[in-house]
Amino acid sequence: MVAYMGDAMLTLDTLISQVRTGLEAAPALDRLSRAADVAARVSELGDNLVGYYVDEARQEGVSWSDIGARLGVSRQAVQKRFIPADDPQGDRAGFWDRATERLRATVGEAREEARRRRKTYLGTEHLLLALIAREQDPGTSALAACGAPPVTLRAAVDGRVGIPAGDPLPDETPFTRLALTALRHASREALRAGSESVDTGHLALGLLTVGEGLAHDVITNLGVTYDDLRAAVRV
Repeated sequence: MVAYMGDAMLTLDTLISQVRTGLEAAPALDRLSRAADVAARVSELGDNLVGYYVDEARQEGVSWSDIGARLGVSRQAVQKRFIPADDPQGDRAGFWDRATERLRATVGEAREEARRRRKTYLGTEHLLLALIAREQDPGTSALAACGAPPVTLRAAVDGRVGIPAGDPLPDETPFTRLALTALRHASREALRAGSESVDTGHLALGLLTVGEGLAHDVITNLGVTYDDLRAAVRV
């Protein structure tokens, strides 16, 4: 089996060479450990590659049944694989393991935003509000560089959902499907950038690439494009 990448080919031999390079004289177990790491990364990249094009097909209106048929599985199986249904802490991609402390704090603040606004769910709008609460944050700075400063984003969200009023709800709020998808997309954006960690800039991109939801609508209505935001995140 050969994986084609343009004119280049990803073969078993290329992976073996990658593992061996620099460890030629090392104990065999060291090469085995590196091989396991490379295999895990290849598997993760493969899952995200398929997920990217599943998202693209869905955005073009392709049904889950047709996607499942093309992948050789049932509609239920493909939905179970690609529709997030649990807290990201249990996600098999290891979201929390790769999230920076800054991103962890942002997700925690999003929970508080939802509670302050007396919502029984944590949506993409709460992730966005938590993200822009820190004006020097890389994700916030990237959005501002694309014409979406914090004050404008906050006003746009408040205009859609209202400002906090009353006592906060006492219980934690579950993530919506879109919020979980945005976090998954943040992890994917980190992989696309070759980053070992997932940070708030990747979250900003995830809120955009999710393709729907309040945060996506607010960001795109301000004229922010994916290419511009990705370039700003890289700076």
